[in-house]
Amino acid sequence: MFEALGRAVRALRTTEGWILAFSAASLAVGSTWGLPGGDSWAADAISPRSCGLGAIVETYWPGHFHTYPPLQMLLLSVLSLPWMALAAARVGLHVDALGLELIKPLYMTGIEATARAATGAMALGVVWHTMRYWTRVAGRRVGCCAGLVVSCDGAFVYYAHTGNLDVPCLFWIVLTMVQAQRVLEGERRELALWLCASAAVLTKDYAAGALVACVPLATLVAVARSPRSPASGPGRAVHVRRFAVGALAAAASFLVVSGALVNPTGYGRRIAFLFGPASQTWTPYPPGLRGALALAGDAARAIPHFGSWPLAAAALAGVGIALASRTRDRVVLTLPLIAAVSFAVLFDLGARRSEDRFLMPQAVLLFPYAALAFERAWSWRPAVAALGAVVGLAPALLGVASMDATLVRDPRYGAESFLAALPAGTRVEVYGGPVFLPRIPSTLVASRPGVEPIADRQRIDGVAEIVDPAMDPRPRDPDVIVLSTELSSEAVTEPPSHPLPVATIGYHDAASHRLLRGLYDGSLGYDRVGAFRCAVPWPLACRTVHDSTGGEVWVYARAHRSRS
Repeated sequence: MFEALGRAVRALRTTEGWILAFSAASLAVGSTWGLPGGDSWAADAISPRSCGLGAIVETYWPGHFHTYPPLQMLLLSVLSLPWMALAAARVGLHVDALGLELIKPLYMTGIEATARAATGAMALGVVWHTMRYWTRVAGRRVGCCAGLVVSCDGAFVYYAHTGNLDVPCLFWIVLTMVQAQRVLEGERRELALWLCASAAVLTKDYAAGALVACVPLATLVAVARSPRSPASGPGRAVHVRRFAVGALAAAASFLVVSGALVNPTGYGRRIAFLFGPASQTWTPYPPGLRGALALAGDAARAIPHFGSWPLAAAALAGVGIALASRTRDRVVLTLPLIAAVSFAVLFDLGARRSEDRFLMPQAVLLFPYAALAFERAWSWRPAVAALGAVVGLAPALLGVASMDATLVRDPRYGAESFLAALPAGTRVEVYGGPVFLPRIPSTLVASRPGVEPIADRQRIDGVAEIVDPAMDPRPRDPDVIVLSTELSSEAVTEPPSHPLPVATIGYHDAASHRLLRGLYDGSLGYDRVGAFRCAVPWPLACRTVHDSTGGEVWVYARAHRSRS
């Protein structure tokens, strides 16, 4: 044990160790974002609710399905078992009682913290395996620079703070790249290659877009490079057999873990949902060439902001260097590029999505090419390479600091301070989902109206649920009304430009629009007494990611109360 500890301490003294330490520090800042609480503040996270409330069962229950693949949720559900056991010990195993107990902050906080720790460890794994890949391909200096570039990706740092599936999926994608490189170097890693690819898709479906070209390509090139006869090493037939075994093992693991084997009906329904409402409902781009060109333009403008424009330019130069290489290593030099292009074509263009989480795989795979450009410049003029690295990394580091500051200065904290100062017993109505709301002090009498049945809602501990088809607060006459970050804008007071099913997103019905418009223009008799916004010191800037950060929180009070 002491020998292993000594090795770990010595590793931290290396350049790679310092890069990992920097990455870990950026993850530590803001790690308690929104905690303690009964839910995450990260939209589309599977923690704490999905993994803590046993949603993994949906994957294997005949005819049922869960929105996301099960691998990461299996892991987090296992890690959540102690909290589930504690809740069961208090209220028993009845589903309704256990569900209401588990959404209390005591359990949800522990489950969410565990999920974030798992994601953070996998984020460090992404950085480590990026360094490992590029060190093996182009040398240690390139590897360290590549890892530092990934560590300076602000969006990557945000998702590493959450229970979302994007960073765990990237972990498996990058690890698959490492295994592919080792296979191409003649190592017996065929089984690991295919199993890592399967794990990536079992973590999040979009991984298939990145790996569908890379894994078969690595397989074909490795087979082509192998000798036809075993005279000078394992023959081609041996390599083919290894790849076949790996592919079959990966397929078998996928069928079992995905639920396709034991719940084919539910799995089929999930795939139909995946290619239907889960993606097409939300796409902001029209189908066809016009939409594809608009998406490509937006992506080209957005990806540099994951790091910086100088880093993006250096990465483009590095891609050119990789493509121009005439060495045997050209395949492994271009493997991340192939994965990024494959993902863009097969997923982004197919789903017509350009949000940060759908561009992050390209950024993580492409920005390390900047290290190739810096290495080439170093061999020509070290001073020029150092200057270029500083110019490229300085704004990227500022972006990471801004991301951390955005979490630390979340506007919901300001709204919570305002609510905490209200007299005990103040009647408060809240509107919005728990992911987008500030935490409501237990001293207040809180309720949440909505048009949908209570059974269809994500419950909030300590908040009474009200079904109100009219969405009119005046008969109840609450003292204060709190809007979530998703509702605190003038835009949502207008009907959407195209119809959305009510089940898809709350507060898009006509009654809710009248409520939001009445609050905004004052016709309901309420004044806005607080518009809490993200504010960070210069030169930092608040960053908005997937509507989870940087949004406003509006608080209203009865007109006579706000004037008193």
